[in-house]
Amino acid sequence: MTRQLFGIEGLACAGCARGLEGRLKALPGVQAAGVHYLTASALIDWDESRASRQDLAAAVAKAGYRMASRHRPEQISAAMGRQLQRLGVRLAVAVFAGMWSMVPALVIYFTTLDPGVAWWLALASGVFALPVVFWAGSGILWMAWRSVLLRAPGMDLLIGLGALAACAASLWSLMQGRAEVWFDTATMLVTLLLFGRLVDTATRRSAVDALRAMEEAAPETALVETGAGWQERPCAAIPVGARIAVDAGAPVSMDGVVLSGESQVSRAVLTGESALAAVGPGDRIEAGALNLGRRLVLGVERAHGDREIDRMGGAIALEIARRGTQPTAPDRWAARLSLAIPALAALTALLSLAFGLSGEAALMRGLTLLVAACPCALSLALPLVQMRAAQAGAARGMRLRDPDAFAALAHLGSIVFDKTGTLTTGHPQVAELRPAPGFDEDRLLELAARAETGISHPIARAIVAAHGAEAGSGGRRLPRGAEAEDEAGRIIEIGSAGQPDDRGRTWLAVRRDGREVGRIALADTLRPEAPGILDGLRAAGIPLHMATGDGAPAAMALARRLGLPADAVSHDCTPAEKAELLRRLPRPIAFVGDGVNDGPALAAADCGISVAQAHSAAAQTAAVVVTRGGLTRVAEAIALSRRMGRIARQNLVLALVYNALMLPAAAFGMIGPAMAAAAMLASSVSVVLNSQRLTDRPAGRPTGPVSDPGRDLFRPRNEAAGIEGSR
Repeated sequence: MTRQLFGIEGLACAGCARGLEGRLKALPGVQAAGVHYLTASALIDWDESRASRQDLAAAVAKAGYRMASRHRPEQISAAMGRQLQRLGVRLAVAVFAGMWSMVPALVIYFTTLDPGVAWWLALASGVFALPVVFWAGSGILWMAWRSVLLRAPGMDLLIGLGALAACAASLWSLMQGRAEVWFDTATMLVTLLLFGRLVDTATRRSAVDALRAMEEAAPETALVETGAGWQERPCAAIPVGARIAVDAGAPVSMDGVVLSGESQVSRAVLTGESALAAVGPGDRIEAGALNLGRRLVLGVERAHGDREIDRMGGAIALEIARRGTQPTAPDRWAARLSLAIPALAALTALLSLAFGLSGEAALMRGLTLLVAACPCALSLALPLVQMRAAQAGAARGMRLRDPDAFAALAHLGSIVFDKTGTLTTGHPQVAELRPAPGFDEDRLLELAARAETGISHPIARAIVAAHGAEAGSGGRRLPRGAEAEDEAGRIIEIGSAGQPDDRGRTWLAVRRDGREVGRIALADTLRPEAPGILDGLRAAGIPLHMATGDGAPAAMALARRLGLPADAVSHDCTPAEKAELLRRLPRPIAFVGDGVNDGPALAAADCGISVAQAHSAAAQTAAVVVTRGGLTRVAEAIALSRRMGRIARQNLVLALVYNALMLPAAAFGMIGPAMAAAAMLASSVSVVLNSQRLTDRPAGRPTGPVSDPGRDLFRPRNEAAGIEGSR
């Protein structure tokens, strides 16, 4: 079985993505296919003995698209930028010309005019409608036709049918010398869908930027040894086997093996593990790791594009494509109505003929039904409430990057939390002091602070902070610790005291002239709001899980403090294993994380949430980005999603009730153009006003369990959990 990620050129709407996905799945030998229109990609599992790549490409071409090798993220982003520009121009034309098409139509509807004057005003309305429908809306009409070919009807087909029917009925009326026209309906339909398409494309571009952010997590230049010494070169030009230098405090730019030097590195950006790893000759280091000790010289093992961090970006692209494109409730109803309404219009015309109406009257009644079944309210039902939810989220410190994924929070089957940097602060703090006989805690801290003063290192900062101030003139970095002199010139050393304890805490030994004067335990600090948030989610019946790159002691110590059972904790996880874990849990599933290593899991989740101060790669991948505040925002996001879902369902009911009332009235000739226009306007206004209710409540902490997260369920508690690692 072969699996490959392909780029799809020309993919422009969710309905088309679903239609193409269905065609690919129907091919002999294709076991699974996911087409994700946000990133214009297709992930296909197929048996090459039954279907070749040429067969796949031919099926894609027959559907009207072109299959290519995986696009570079910057290429997709640039193409989407051009598409945004085109959509912006078309929307501007639609708004300007549509406004002038609507003004004469409104005058005709709501004033009494001379028939000749009214006819000329109706003609003017049609003239201004032409560029809106047939130029600004040309892409909609083309995608409507393409959805017919793919047998995946959706909103484009429904809007296209409504706009064309409105124009056809209006032209017929003008030819009969009447001023009853629906050009304004056609322009409104096209303008609303163009606006939604503009927002949708902007969302697509931000999804692609997640892959670009992953590439930017590692530096793109390195110091390479040449005949003229060390010179900075682009990573893409560095061959395997080259010697590169990584200075202290600098990130590693290429995967390689240490040739000389000893240091400590943090792999947190790649694995999420809070431990600092001691490295020396023969040890392997990946691009994106941070060198915290001394200069290292590496031999390059993997070329640019094949680095571990590049593969992680590929894993994110795979997870995004694997999700495919799921239809929303309005999409499903649009698909049904786009088939039912034309059939009902044709049936109405035929029955009218059977009951003795003239051919002209029967045709007009069928066209009137197509116009009366205007999907304006249906097309507004979800986008409006999503926009209001985005505004409400922004006021609460959340950015909603993917509204459809955000909707999944309303009915979660499970939620998985990353540990380091998500449930904890990610920064070590002094947790316990054990001075040797003859020393007290203050003296132990002072001696330790002397060795760590002036050193940029997480452990050094934790010890100096616990002491309250720097001490002495400054310490010196050692390969596995630090040293300084006390006021009498005696040598103070601080280094690892062995493996973490059963609570996951890191222990450091402090020595003076070789004699141990005490030990210091460091622990990663639990976010104060974490216990209350998890208690509230648990009380709401949402299964909780934790996944971490840390080892078992640190993971289980934190789990005990949070009340998580052992079977709800996954430790020593690689980024790929975190994503795999999500596929075994009940869906819909949310993942909450903060690091580059969380990218694949954030992409694989139905809704990924990045916490405040998350790495840019995590924030770009997540569907919900917390920009300020703590974990309370997770509960507030769930509350907002549930409220958004309720109002969206109400909007959908309002839109469908309108169609249920208008269709019979139009079929029996009970309404005219003015009544249809007024009813259409009333339906759209009702949806707008109902959507406004989402932000009627003041922004801030809601009141209630999860659907309104607050009260005592989310009260802060200060606790600490362990970190692994040594220097």
